[in-house]
Amino acid sequence: MIDNSLDNPRDNNAVLIAACGNGVSGVIIFALLPILLAVCADDLQLSDTQTGFLASTYFASYALVTAISIFWILKIEWRQASYAAISVMVVAIIFMIISKTYHATLIGFFFCGIGASILHTLGYGIVSEMKDTDRGFALKLIPEQLVPAAILLLLSAYFSELLNFNTLFSCILGVLIIHAFIVSGIPKERVAKPDNAKFNILNGTGLALLALCISFAGFAGLWAFLERIANNSGINIDLAGQLISIGLISAGIGPLAVPFVPPQLGRSKPLIFSTIMAILPLIMLSDTTPLKYALAMIFLPAAWFMGNAYFCSVVSDKDDTGRMIGLIPFALSCGAIIGPSVFGWLIDNYGFSSAYWFCALSFGTGATIILFLNRSTHGDSNGRNT
Repeated sequence: MIDNSLDNPRDNNAVLIAACGNGVSGVIIFALLPILLAVCADDLQLSDTQTGFLASTYFASYALVTAISIFWILKIEWRQASYAAISVMVVAIIFMIISKTYHATLIGFFFCGIGASILHTLGYGIVSEMKDTDRGFALKLIPEQLVPAAILLLLSAYFSELLNFNTLFSCILGVLIIHAFIVSGIPKERVAKPDNAKFNILNGTGLALLALCISFAGFAGLWAFLERIANNSGINIDLAGQLISIGLISAGIGPLAVPFVPPQLGRSKPLIFSTIMAILPLIMLSDTTPLKYALAMIFLPAAWFMGNAYFCSVVSDKDDTGRMIGLIPFALSCGAIIGPSVFGWLIDNYGFSSAYWFCALSFGTGATIILFLNRSTHGDSNGRNT
């Protein structure tokens, strides 16, 4: 059902909280994947190959569902679909906890990928229909980073003896159950799109998604090798883990700045600022010390995720049909696949400095494309004055 009214209150707290819930449930397994794979390998006595298959199975179903989201995102009722996706993940996790075998976990990861991809996609869709998309995307990103960080920090710092298969999946199960109580905030009606809107990936939406993929490839590559960077610099592994946890918190705090950016600054100035602040910490990692590493963890994730809100808003602006917004998670997953491979290859063949240049180039290229697309759409505007 399409809502054609102009006064539909889509910027209310219930809608935003529901979108945040979809976002958290959509990313929580991905955010906790390194530790999830570790506990699966330990508790189930898995080989490296079997452990890798768990991740591949999750990403395969996730990528497939998000890739075809252009065909289903406008044909389903978002609230009911969210309930269904949560149910799929809950059943899959309970099945894994009860069975606790490799094949059961493999099946569970596959269905969790399906449920998470639907929730993550719809989370972006909900925000794309808000009036102030910059604010909406920024606020949605915050709990997506902070909730997994809180789970990881609490378990590792205070309940390390409980950090196992059952406990970790039970925590995720708890998040999903809480999420089920806020899904009702998702509007049943949809925002009407212009009658002359036609699906066209070449209208700038595809380029905006490519920019997001390029930028995230640099970030994902760096993030995957943070522990190795610390080890290469002689930083104690326990200290490195604590500093990386700070990075997770920083990633959640960074987008908080977006709602407070004055509208007259547009998107260009804050996006240029966030890009520069994401690139500068790479210099500190070139010849790092514990202090430089800590500063990089404070500033780089915060800056990148602040800029990410503007990337998502430009994709939303360019998407006249409402179908392309669902490809944001797919673009991110492609970046997550490409980035670590390129980063690792550069380290092996040319050293860490070349890998940092790859990150800087990725951040700069992605931001440049988004700046061009934003100006070509509304001049230098932001989500509050488009």
